[in-house]
Amino acid sequence: MSSPLDGRIRRLAREEAAALLDITPTADGSTDADQVAALDLKVTELTGIVERLNARLDALEKTTSQTDQEARPAARRTRKATGE
Repeated sequence: MSSPLDGRIRRLAREEAAALLDITPTADGSTDADQVAALDLKVTELTGIVERLNARLDALEKTTSQTDQEARPAARRTRKATGE
């Protein structure tokens, strides 16, 4: 059995979570399904952003490794002259 204090704490926690996730507070008549759908949409959006950033990072790493290899001169091996 939850006390009135528990209910207030949960309500405040939901409001804080909504503020942190940039979700507009819903009216009292909204259901949990609405909130879950909003969170699902936000997760999908953030996942897309992360995937695009990973693709850019991969492209940048490939570009950087190619320019590093081109900038390095080829190593030459020479034989030491013998003193004979």
